[in-house]
Amino acid sequence: MRFSSPHLEQACTAMPFRQLSQSKRRAKNALLIGLGSAFLFIPAAEVTLRLLCTYCTWTEENQGHFASPYDLRMGSWYYNRPPNTVTRYQQKEFAYDIKTNSLGFRDMEHPVSKPPGEIRILAVGDSFTEGQGARFEQTWLNQLGRALGTEHAGSRFRMINAGTVGSDPFFGYRNLVDRLLVFKPDIVLLVVNHSDVMEVVLRGGMERFLPDGTVKSVDPADIVSPTIARLYEWSHFARFIFLELFDYTHHMIPRTKRDQLAQQALEKIQDLVLDYGKLLQSKDIAFSIIIHPFRSELRRNQYDELDILREFALHHRVNVIDAKPYLYQKLLDHGHRLEEIYWPSDNHFTEVGYRYFAEAIQLGLAPTIAAIKAEASEGKK
Repeated sequence: MRFSSPHLEQACTAMPFRQLSQSKRRAKNALLIGLGSAFLFIPAAEVTLRLLCTYCTWTEENQGHFASPYDLRMGSWYYNRPPNTVTRYQQKEFAYDIKTNSLGFRDMEHPVSKPPGEIRILAVGDSFTEGQGARFEQTWLNQLGRALGTEHAGSRFRMINAGTVGSDPFFGYRNLVDRLLVFKPDIVLLVVNHSDVMEVVLRGGMERFLPDGTVKSVDPADIVSPTIARLYEWSHFARFIFLELFDYTHHMIPRTKRDQLAQQALEKIQDLVLDYGKLLQSKDIAFSIIIHPFRSELRRNQYDELDILREFALHHRVNVIDAKPYLYQKLLDHGHRLEEIYWPSDNHFTEVGYRYFAEAIQLGLAPTIAAIKAEASEGKK
């Protein structure tokens, strides 16, 4: 026998609906709690990351402001400082005056006329060649000049600095061809480091030089999403997400894309090295490419990409002076810390680091200088 009651049936029917309503309320509460936690966590994480400066860019850490790597101001073919000026360059780790010559280089004026027997060494490069982080007399080029004068007593050396902060091998080539060969160098040194690769990614190669004397860089929209660029500029928490979870780089692009672009830029630099070699050989000027490591590369004793450039140059019979083995051996032999060779925040060489860099180049140039002196002696006979 089956008994039923309208009230019992109504109660049984209502129970699932009440349970469903309670489940919805619990889900809603959990969502609100989660959103509330996120609203509290994200600002707290943002403040913490800013205070720790974990994902600060170089300009934020050293100059106190964000500067996009895509914010390029390149007015003319010649990438130099304003000529004939004296400015105070100051960062938290060092301060010194920068005095430029009539060409806009951090150097003295050099006479065009060349005395007999004088050996002229001209260095083309960026901020490491300009000597960022050191007083003028302690840049690697000036230290090298003094060391060569001591080693080769009786010989006269003139060191010509054609390095500019932020420059790259293509701007260097333009300066060399149009404004520097007039000084009749005996040796031209092209100084290359890791930053040059990304500079070429952002600026392009020879195609950057327009016929009207101006320069056109690569369109940033072809490389990076404007939305990602804005998020990266304004939020350190967004940088954490991009860099740690999606393997982006500080250029705001995935590492795989960065590596692809870097390979294309390396190929342009390789072709340019051959152009340097052909030009200087035609003028009977010795040519060497100087490769040096960034702080992170010396720590690992491994280049990110420059070993490819080194092997390419050697294959094409271009003289290469790789400073990394000498610098790394200095770390091992003398128990130096990296902070004694590179500024911890600025990451350029200290004056000690520039001295070791000059010593590495002095060793590498020994055969070239010996050949120049021997040829000069033959000419006197």
